[in-house]
Amino acid sequence: MRMRVHFSLDPESQRIIMNYVDTLKENPYPGTGGKESLRTGKNRIIYRMHITRSFTAIYTIDPHDDIVHIIQILTIERAHRRYGRM
Repeated sequence: MRMRVHFSLDPESQRIIMNYVDTLKENPYPGTGGKESLRTGKNRIIYRMHITRSFTAIYTIDPHDDIVHIIQILTIERAHRRYGRM
């Protein structure tokens, strides 16, 4: 899968996050690696992946173009406030 990620964090956090995000290239779907689908009540399916105990990546998958779209990378606390306990 082709991936584009844009964010601003310290270099060590960026390295850790990119290592986790790279795993989405092989298999972005839930089932392994702390990935789950979220219930949003909208027509699109949104997924989340825990990144260590500090961050959560929120993403969608475009199966037609084989692209993973990272929507947000949040601290776990912010992800829980925004999307509820997952």
